Amino acid sequence: MIDTTKVTDRRQLRFTSMQDIVDDVARLDEDTRTTGNWTAAQIVQHLAKMINYSIDGFPRRGSLPVRLLGRMMRKRALSTPLPAGYSFPRKFHFLTPDADVTLVKALRFMRETIGRLQLEKMTAPSPILGRLSPEQWEQLHCRHAEMHFSFMHPAKK
Repeated sequence: MIDTTKVTDRRQLRFTSMQDIVDDVARLDEDTRTTGNWTAAQIVQHLAKMINYSIDGFPRRGSLPVRLLGRMMRKRALSTPLPAGYSFPRKFHFLTPDADVTLVKALRFMRETIGRLQLEKMTAPSPILGRLSPEQWEQLHCRHAEMHFSFMHPAKK
């Protein structure tokens, strides 16, 4: 297991919209190299799961102390880079990507997820930050994608 807090071979990313995420995903292929613990497919699937849950609602939420802390940190979480190396509690297992997910399946899942955003809004409460507007969800997904995608090094330019 790699200590992702110590990985130095990461891309510097700053996404401002879901389109930035889509554009970066479009660069991925089977030759994409990762420097963390997950494959490119697992990273893409994890992010797509988060986006879907921001539409449909999360099956679990954080404990009261975590939610209170989350609400106090909301502004920072939406505007500053997320730190690497965080392991979510077991009760959030639904966010864990499949060990055997292929890049083809993960990319299809991400395309379907992004397609949903044309018709549906991200309005479900965050399990940690509470109620977020669709714009705040977009900011959070950008920060989340920046952190995870920084470990991916697409072969395509």
